[in-house]
Amino acid sequence: ELDPVTLHNQGLINIDLDITGGFEKLKFLLGNPPFPPETFGNLLLLYCKHGYHDLSADILAENSHLTYEFLSEDLYEYLDASIMASVSPDEASIKCDTLTRKYANELRKLSKEMESINEKSRDDSFAKLSKVSFDKMMSFYTPLLMTQAYIHWEREEYMMVEQLFRKHSDLCVDVDVWKLNVAHTFFVQQGSKFKDAIKYYDTFVKEKTSANILNVTPIVLANLCVSYIMTNRNEEAEDIMKLIEKQEGSDSAMNNDKEQKHHSCIINLVIGTLYCEKGNFEFGISRICKSLEPIESKLGADTWFYTKRCLLALADQLAKQMLLLQQESFSEIILFLDDI
Repeated sequence: ELDPVTLHNQGLINIDLDITGGFEKLKFLLGNPPFPPETFGNLLLLYCKHGYHDLSADILAENSHLTYEFLSEDLYEYLDASIMASVSPDEASIKCDTLTRKYANELRKLSKEMESINEKSRDDSFAKLSKVSFDKMMSFYTPLLMTQAYIHWEREEYMMVEQLFRKHSDLCVDVDVWKLNVAHTFFVQQGSKFKDAIKYYDTFVKEKTSANILNVTPIVLANLCVSYIMTNRNEEAEDIMKLIEKQEGSDSAMNNDKEQKHHSCIINLVIGTLYCEKGNFEFGISRICKSLEPIESKLGADTWFYTKRCLLALADQLAKQMLLLQQESFSEIILFLDDI
């Protein structure tokens, strides 16, 4: 009953709330032309974004006649590299490296041109055109760089990811996704790298929290808190937790149920898991139990997944008689499980 443009836009807008419905809308349009020219590319990109590379490959193969009509060369190359990464990571890495080098060289030339135009001309129309070209090229260059980094990440080659990001730092220093992934790369290496992770996480959080700290995804805040704890800066971690709890309380008081967030729950889960990994099960499990209060609103598939991992790890240690747990902790765990 809806016109093609409205159906297309609804599929995109609601994709995070109803991913299956969003895909179905876009596939329906693809099978019932005419449809908005962006439909084909958007469907392929969304499949890749959500990890359905096999479905993206199928759609591309079934509709090869649409490739030249609706996909630019740059978009096709990115999609090809992204799909290839799931089946032939070595070849995909080589392709991504070739393409990112090409884009990087062109972007650096454009950057110098813009600097030269700004210095020599009072007419900013040329500078604006160059900026448009620069931003468009960055929109392909950045995802390709992240795809290449992801291939190394999946192999746990974190030093190679770090080196790759450093090599492209001159172009990506203001790109949020680059800053976050640099921080994640330092974080996962732990040890002395926690200090480097703080530098990037802290900068990102400060840029995004001028209005509301809950605008930052909980895993970023959790990683920042863990980094503070692991570098003996516990007070700064506590300050972030207090700010989050205060903001959550403020949002709750406004009865903003539709946008209810559980940042403090997720952060406490991450911190509790950290302590469990370090062998301090009493404090870790206690923190996890408290993070899920009240259970009726905070216990879900995702939170239970991480909770049960720690409980099972504790059970394993107890069964092997590698750990002694105080009766107080046993009682807390039993009460917690009874509530569940």
